Amino acid sequence: MPQAREILLQGTIIYGDDFTPLDGYISIRDGIIREFGNEKVDADYVGIVSPRFFNAHVHIGDSAFKDPPFLPLSELVGPGGLKAKKLSQMPRAVLKEGMRRSLNLMAASGTCAFADFREGGADGVAMLQEALIGLPLIARILGRPGIGQMTGPDNCWGLGISSTRDHDPSVVRAAVAAARIRGQAVGIHAGEAGTDDINGAIALQPDFLVHMNRAEEKDLMETARLNCPVVICPRSNLVAGVGLPNVKRMLKNGITVAVGTDNVMLNSPDIFEEMHFISKALLHDDRQVFKMCTLNGAKIMGLDQRLGSIREGKEARVMVIDSSSDNIWGSIAPLSSIVRRAGRSDVMAIF
Repeated sequence: MPQAREILLQGTIIYGDDFTPLDGYISIRDGIIREFGNEKVDADYVGIVSPRFFNAHVHIGDSAFKDPPFLPLSELVGPGGLKAKKLSQMPRAVLKEGMRRSLNLMAASGTCAFADFREGGADGVAMLQEALIGLPLIARILGRPGIGQMTGPDNCWGLGISSTRDHDPSVVRAAVAAARIRGQAVGIHAGEAGTDDINGAIALQPDFLVHMNRAEEKDLMETARLNCPVVICPRSNLVAGVGLPNVKRMLKNGITVAVGTDNVMLNSPDIFEEMHFISKALLHDDRQVFKMCTLNGAKIMGLDQRLGSIREGKEARVMVIDSSSDNIWGSIAPLSSIVRRAGRSDVMAIF
């Protein structure tokens, strides 16, 4: 059997789990990073070589009705709210087309894996699986019980629960217990619109929490004690008017923080845009912001041994940023430029 052709990428390599910018090259064969070196090579691409992104919380299902009116969170996404009505009214083919377009956008903007909270029970999961066919994305789909059901679907990676205040506690407990028996991950929205659902969510000992922008110090300390990661979605919080997460306090408490773009109907599922906002408004630490959007997301999805950073032996889910683009030219700090200003138009190649 003939060997796959070697691919050589030269330039500034965002290398290792500490994301150190190093001048050199990487060699890729059979989809694996085989070698890092410092010498000059006859490269296929030259630029800033970066690991791809992990969108750790997204709702792809509302891609067919973007940019609704500004409404309180409960009226947007709560039970009986605008989103629920639109999902029930839209034809299946239209919903799937919206998903497909959002998936294309994620792939084009550097995302390689995502965690989607799926509405619609088993059919909602199947719809996303159909939309994914042929696309170079890893999906971690978290389903939820359909109407009148006590457990979530078994044809997906995990169970994704909206706020515990939205459901009968017995239904939530039954769904979580069933997910544990199946070996599924459990993710729960908490602390988005208030603090009243945080204790109930933490008591279920989920694999990760989403939002926690209203969390108080005692909540963050308990989350850290349980070694429970948190996925923040600050652009979504801003649109919904529910306040922004205290990322600095989360990190100071030792919480693993990852990043999601949340509802597509509110924001583009583009991690570049989320990084720009976080780095300028919430955390002036570019390396930490980058880690939140790469390796930390990979950890939450159980992919960090394979993906999330550039190291020999890991899968080559990388992209090349054009260091000569009008946007990036003149950069004195390549990692900071990726975090603060790079976008889809700067991406030369994706692997």
